Amino acid sequence: MLTLKFLVFIALVLSTHADDDGLVMKIGAIFFDSETKLAEAFDAAIEEVNAVSPVLKLEPLKHYITVDDSIMLQDLTCDLIGNGVAAILGPSSKTGSDIVEVLCNMTGIPHLQFDWHPQQSFRERLNHQMTINVAPSELILSTALSDILRSKYFDWKSFTIAYERDAHLARLQHIFAWKQVHKTGIKLQEFQRGDDYRILWKRISSSREKFVLLDCSSDIISEVINASIGFNMTGSFNNLFITNLDTHLSGIDRFYSNVFRVAVAAIRLRTYVPPPVHDEIDVFDDAEEDRFASLGTQLIYDAVVLFYNAMLQLSQRSGFYSPQFSCGRGFWQPGPLLVQQMKKLSPKQVKPPYKTQRLQITDDGQREDFNLEVYNPIIDHVTHIWNKEFQLVDFDKIRENSTKALKQRRLETKVDFSQKTVKYTVATRVGKPYFSWRKEPEGVHYEGNERFEGYAVDLLYNLAEECKFDFHIEPVRDNKYGSYDAKTDEWDGIIRQLIDNNAQIGICDLTITQARRSVVDFTVPFMQLGISILAYKEPPPQANKYGFLNPYNVNVWLHLMVAMLITAMALILVGRMDPYEWEPPVLNEVNEEEVENTWHLHNTMWLVLGSILNQGCDLLPRGVPMRLLTAFWWIFALLISQTYIAKLAAFITSSKMTGSIASLHDLVDQNKVQFGTLRGGATSVYFSESNDTENRMAWNKMLSVKPDAFTKNNEEGVDRVKLNKGKYAFLMETTSLQYYTQRNCELTQIGESFGEKHYGIAVPLNANFRSNLSVGILRLSEKGVLYKIRNKWFNTNGTTCDHNGPTDDNGQYDMDAVGGLFVVLIVGIIISFIIGVVEFLWHVHKIALKEKIKPMVAFKGEINFLIRVWLRRKPQHTYRQSRDSTSTGYSSLGQMTSTSCAKKRKKLKSRSE
Repeated sequence: MLTLKFLVFIALVLSTHADDDGLVMKIGAIFFDSETKLAEAFDAAIEEVNAVSPVLKLEPLKHYITVDDSIMLQDLTCDLIGNGVAAILGPSSKTGSDIVEVLCNMTGIPHLQFDWHPQQSFRERLNHQMTINVAPSELILSTALSDILRSKYFDWKSFTIAYERDAHLARLQHIFAWKQVHKTGIKLQEFQRGDDYRILWKRISSSREKFVLLDCSSDIISEVINASIGFNMTGSFNNLFITNLDTHLSGIDRFYSNVFRVAVAAIRLRTYVPPPVHDEIDVFDDAEEDRFASLGTQLIYDAVVLFYNAMLQLSQRSGFYSPQFSCGRGFWQPGPLLVQQMKKLSPKQVKPPYKTQRLQITDDGQREDFNLEVYNPIIDHVTHIWNKEFQLVDFDKIRENSTKALKQRRLETKVDFSQKTVKYTVATRVGKPYFSWRKEPEGVHYEGNERFEGYAVDLLYNLAEECKFDFHIEPVRDNKYGSYDAKTDEWDGIIRQLIDNNAQIGICDLTITQARRSVVDFTVPFMQLGISILAYKEPPPQANKYGFLNPYNVNVWLHLMVAMLITAMALILVGRMDPYEWEPPVLNEVNEEEVENTWHLHNTMWLVLGSILNQGCDLLPRGVPMRLLTAFWWIFALLISQTYIAKLAAFITSSKMTGSIASLHDLVDQNKVQFGTLRGGATSVYFSESNDTENRMAWNKMLSVKPDAFTKNNEEGVDRVKLNKGKYAFLMETTSLQYYTQRNCELTQIGESFGEKHYGIAVPLNANFRSNLSVGILRLSEKGVLYKIRNKWFNTNGTTCDHNGPTDDNGQYDMDAVGGLFVVLIVGIIISFIIGVVEFLWHVHKIALKEKIKPMVAFKGEINFLIRVWLRRKPQHTYRQSRDSTSTGYSSLGQMTSTSCAKKRKKLKSRSE
């Protein structure tokens, strides 16, 4: 048995070396019927490697399939194995079956792949140990795409991915991990081969996207991009990144023109430098045109070269033999050694050289090292080189470090229009002092940018000189800054022009807000400001030495004096009616008791006057009617005096609107002065979106004002303040407020500024020239240019204000203002009299009961004494004195008075002794 095996082995060896020209090894390949170019590349690669050495020749065996059928693939694979192939190339990833890999793994025949296949787990790789894939790893390619977009050269913050349905999204997995699928991150737009691609670009244009990543087959790239021309997607600020590695074969270069100004970038594997420059360091050198232009043909070529060089080394070893067995009935022992040899080969060891750079197979049979070119496919200009070790490197830096001069014959005849200095369209709005139409002197006509003047115009000229760009100014039609309408989901004004790519720069007094930053970008601020209150400043009143009488007019003063006199008389009458207001009885000279009343005109006028002057009096009432009357007078006197004092203080301090309102809090707490702001501006947004209670109250008040509190522009607000003369205040930015107050003597600023804000230059979202503008603004600030421009337009003016002039409002109170005080006084007097009369009648009733006389007699006696107001002392029994009296008074009045006084003095003298 052993002898038989030895004879068979000798026969195999002899048959292998029968050809004097060298060893001939068969290599099989499986292609689809549509892959004729790949088959031709396979034959060309066999032809080239066979010319390397006479020791080893490759004999190709090709099979073709029409559809993806695993049974047919199994039959074709077994047929190739039965014909003694030493390796099988293919099929491409169009097939979803791995039957070829499994059969090769079972028989020890190396399996060569040349395009992307799904990532395999560790367990799956155990059943595919004979497979070598020369295509770049999708995982590493995904890393490369993420590195490119995240680099400072691209810096894509948000973009849209337009992908073909059958494309390999696995190569975008790192991008999805970097950015969320959201309107502020990544937006996805799917399409299918044969669709109307205009629908795709219409959706992208409607989303106002300027950064698009296109992932589709190379044969439809040109057709897809052509559909974007009608949707304003070909401007100089649009960006397109194409992920297909065969973009350079798509015919996209036909779009080369001064109209197609899109910044296009694509990637491809870096082609290996051909002989005689056989050095991986010279990655910048251009490759020669050959039959292997597409990535698929290049990778097939590299797979054949890899197999040939490994076979050339392995065939020189002892014990090597060609495979001669049928499918499933043997295992080729040199097969695993051949696979290991392919993994060990370095790019510098192979002949002829690979078509792609840095081809090195890992232990897992994958290719993780390669160079990627980032280039502009319109003009075929390389800008960057990427690899796993150094990531993205500027191509110019590689060229500078090179020892070989670069011949840029393509660049000598073609200009990169996307990189050419552009003329920015500037969107702005009319509004002094930032931007306005320039007055044309007689006989002079301005054109272009000369038609305008203002702070923003001067800033643009200085910024253009600093940053080296040109510009064209276009005022927006609606003359709005840019606000968001939630109902229509649209922006207006300057922001809308930037979103629609109709302008590249937006400049005026445009405030940086969070809402605007979500749709556009801003440079660093060129001005810092706040919000303040613009109000009407009335001219100061003329000096008046009799101004202390101004709080009340003449009518009020006359009524006040009459009220004092009437109140004094009322106090006298009520004091005489009220029994509690009489002094304790004393004996007169005839030993009769009598009482005395102190409420006479002299004392009552003193009480009335003292109350008005807030000085008080030593006479105090005791009875209820008297106290009630006095209390009502005190109320009247207090209100009259305090009202006078308050009004007098207001006159002294020139009580105008600017004096009574000193802050936003004061403005919100009053209802006399209406206030508003610019409609749709940043100031209105500050109040409408604020969580502060005071700001919300101010916003609600502005909404409730009729007529409308909001204005179309600042000029309308200023005119409204002047026309209303203190009845309307306008909330605006401090810079504009300063401009108008310095040029209008009747306007003034109230209170301190609040709500700090910044003005910035708006640019389209993710615009790469934003940083250049920001640097320019900082340089102008450091040079003092910004200060000079601001001083020119805000502080310099020839207006002189005359603050002398009469006042329109004397501030006097009329009867309508103080009439209520008199009503209160009259009511108090009436109530006091009613109570006094009741008490008087009750007193008469008690006298009649006590003295057992008729009530009329007692009433008559009390009335007769009551009407004699000149009498200060009251007899104990008035009804008796009434009988003896004459029509003019008591008959014994003089004697009684003298006797009473004598007895009173005698009584006081005896008490003192």
